[in-house]
Amino acid sequence: MDNYSPLSLSKPNSDLHLIRIPDQNTRRLSPDTPAIELLTDFNRTPAISVLATTQIDKALNQMIYSSVRLFFVVDRDFNILGSITSYDIQGEKPMLFLQSRDCNLDSCSREDVTVQDIMTPVNHWLVLDYRLLPYASLGDIVETFKGLGQRHLVVVENPGHQGGQIIRGLFSATVLERTLGIQIDTSEPAKSFAEIQHALV
Repeated sequence: MDNYSPLSLSKPNSDLHLIRIPDQNTRRLSPDTPAIELLTDFNRTPAISVLATTQIDKALNQMIYSSVRLFFVVDRDFNILGSITSYDIQGEKPMLFLQSRDCNLDSCSREDVTVQDIMTPVNHWLVLDYRLLPYASLGDIVETFKGLGQRHLVVVENPGHQGGQIIRGLFSATVLERTLGIQIDTSEPAKSFAEIQHALV
């Protein structure tokens, strides 16, 4: 008979954490580094989408689980309608929607707010052409983010043989800040409450 013995077990420490694999983008780069090195390329990393009818807090939980801050919003036919970020969900957009004429605080609540109610529609995006990236540095991307009013920059490509455009990748201001050791001011020019509310209705 083999001489095997059970190993001794113990209670876990109360201060318990999940191990996190270091992000390859956490390495310190310089503003002169080619921009393409920090692109989240959807040829290699799958883009994540969410149905437009998903309740916003469920979408936020999915973001936390997926360790991303942006989802592409799609309909049931997988047509791209827009994008939504964790900043949208955790910011003032849900309350502004509840105060809009599309929603009445007496008849609906945060639980009724869906992704499509507060997303940024495709026709409000500003995108970067992938053809510019071979000539761009991270410093160029930082300058592009300044004053843009958003924390993500979508990169599109014209594949030619397919027609139309495809979403090729994404830049994240947060990743840029971490890798360059800087802060990027992506605040939008001040808008009145009426302007913000009008954009959501």
